[in-house]
Amino acid sequence: MRPAGSIALTCDADGGRTRLRTIRCEGLSRSSRAFAAPHGAIRLMLSALGPGVLAGDHFSVDGALGEQASLTAFGQMATPVFAGAGASQTRAAWHVADGATLLVASEPLLLEPDSEHAVGASFAVEGSGSAIVVDTFGLRGSARLAMRTVASLDGRLVYRDAYDIARDLAGAFGTVTLIAAGAAVRNAFLARALDVAATANGVRIGCGETAGAAVIRLHGARVWDVRAAALQIAGTTAS
Repeated sequence: MRPAGSIALTCDADGGRTRLRTIRCEGLSRSSRAFAAPHGAIRLMLSALGPGVLAGDHFSVDGALGEQASLTAFGQMATPVFAGAGASQTRAAWHVADGATLLVASEPLLLEPDSEHAVGASFAVEGSGSAIVVDTFGLRGSARLAMRTVASLDGRLVYRDAYDIARDLAGAFGTVTLIAAGAAVRNAFLARALDVAATANGVRIGCGETAGAAVIRLHGARVWDVRAAALQIAGTTAS
């Protein structure tokens, strides 16, 4: 596996405002400066140089949010995943402290025919912290995709997801996951998903829930329709 790019960042809160304390980008990975967002939050755009993910590439993100910090991290554009002799991989690991909120919406992955890609993500959430994760991808022919997501609340495993595709499937797919201890937060998230499902044109939406997480699956013909619906469910409308 070829290390193609990595991002490591930390945020904390000071006087009701989130501050980006450290960030290190290596290889092809890049980040925007921190933009101010409502309620003292900050917003980052994360991206990679080049035309897409090549076979054998390995990208990683490691992030930590201190207590009461609030961060939205968006991918900048759709990313083609090209075929080759080996699989490519993206990995993310996030730590969300008590009272902190994280929203991660990676760029849509567009899998080229015969490509092979693995996505791994872990979220460690503490106390009243919460994380919302948006993943979307589209298939341009027969491809192989493996997605693994695990999440814990105060060290206790509350969510594990596995997504495996090894054939030609039509259309675009998405998953929106909320990790939060509070039932009221999960109920509001699920209610928003049902509202979006009632009005989404050409996107099928289904809901599920565990003791500490709620998950939404989406399927449609176009990746941008799926992404738009997924962002609405996540509580935002544009990246």
